[in-house]
Amino acid sequence: MRFLRRFSSSRISAAQFFARTSISPNHNSSLLAPTHFTPKSVVLLSTPQNLPFVIENAITFYQLVGMQVLVAGVDGVVPNGTRNGVSELWLDDYLTFGKSIELSKKDSTPPLRESDGIHVVGAKTHWKNIDAGLRLYFGDNSVDLSLANTAFSTNTLATLFFFQPKHLQEKTKDSNMGEMLCELTATLPNLEPQLSGPLSEDRWIRLTDEELRVTKFHGNLIKSINGKSAASFLEKSEKLMSLASKDTKVYVKLYNGDLCKKYEVIAGGGGWGAKADLLAISPEAKPQNGDRLEFFMVSPDDRYGEMTSAVVSNRIRFECIPEATSYGGEVPASQEVENLFGCGCESGFEVNEVNHRSAGEVVEFSWK
Repeated sequence: MRFLRRFSSSRISAAQFFARTSISPNHNSSLLAPTHFTPKSVVLLSTPQNLPFVIENAITFYQLVGMQVLVAGVDGVVPNGTRNGVSELWLDDYLTFGKSIELSKKDSTPPLRESDGIHVVGAKTHWKNIDAGLRLYFGDNSVDLSLANTAFSTNTLATLFFFQPKHLQEKTKDSNMGEMLCELTATLPNLEPQLSGPLSEDRWIRLTDEELRVTKFHGNLIKSINGKSAASFLEKSEKLMSLASKDTKVYVKLYNGDLCKKYEVIAGGGGWGAKADLLAISPEAKPQNGDRLEFFMVSPDDRYGEMTSAVVSNRIRFECIPEATSYGGEVPASQEVENLFGCGCESGFEVNEVNHRSAGEVVEFSWK
C-alpha cells in the first residue's frame, strides 16, 4: 500500500460545509439540510436506483428553497463502493459551473416510450455505454469522476444536471441549466475547515526492485529498458508468472524528474512471450528515453475482491471499485454517516491529472 500526500495552499475566504452519506436511504422521507447553517448549494451523488428519489428532492430544493443543486449518478458511494446510497455535500456558498456538454450531443437515442396501459410499447433497444464525467475543483485540487450508466433508472445513459437560483442564472446565462449533461465542470468555494491531502492507497504489488530506465521507445511503445528487451523484465518476474492468469493487471509508474504518471501495460508480445521485445502501455502515455519505471500488478483476487475499509468520518473520499458481476444482491442495512462524502467509480477517476483506474484505489481528503 502506497501513500502520497500534498497540502493545498492558503485561500482568501472560506465556506462552511456539511457532508453526509446515507446507505439504503428511506425513500418515504426527504433529504434533510443541515441546521447549524443555511446552505446555499448542495452536491448530491446518487447510485442509480436512488436517482428518482434524489431528483424529486433536488427539484424541491431548487423550486421551494431557491438553492443551487448539482446531481450526478454514480456507481457507488463511500465507503467501499456501496451500491445503494446517496452522498451529500451542503455548502453555505455557491458553486461555479464551467464547461458543460449536453447528453444529447453524445447520445442521439430517444428515451423509451412509456405505455398508456392499453397499447403495447416495444422496449427493444441496443445496450450501450457513454463516457460521462463530472470534474470537481476544490482548493488546489481537481477530481475527474466517471459516471454510472443510469438507463434503467432515468431512461438516460447518464444522469448529470444542475439547477441554480434566478439571480445566479441571470448573471451566468448558462444555457445548459436544467439540461441532462454528459460533461460538467464545477468549482467548489474554498472550504472551512480546510482540507488536507490527498492521501492515496492501492492494491498494487511491486514486481521489480532494480532501477529501470527507458532506453528505446516509440509513441506509447517501450522497446527496451536498461538496454534490454522491455518485455523480459515481466517475463522473468516470478510473482507475475506464478499466477499465470489473464485476469492479472499489470501497471507501470513512469517518472520524468519529479513528475510521476501511472499507466496500464496493455500488451507485450504474445502475452509476455518471446515474439516481441516491446511493451505497449496506455495510449495516452508518452515515455521518453531516460524516464524511470516501476512495474506493479493487481492480482485477480485483489482486482475482484470487495473493499473493506473501516468507516472513517471527516473525509471526502473517491474510490475505484470492482466491476459489478451481478445485479441486485443483498440490500445493505440503512445507515447514515455524517462528515463523509464521496463516491465509487467502476471506470476509475483522476486526481490532479493522475489516473486511478485499478480496483481498490482510493484517494481521500480529510479535515479536523
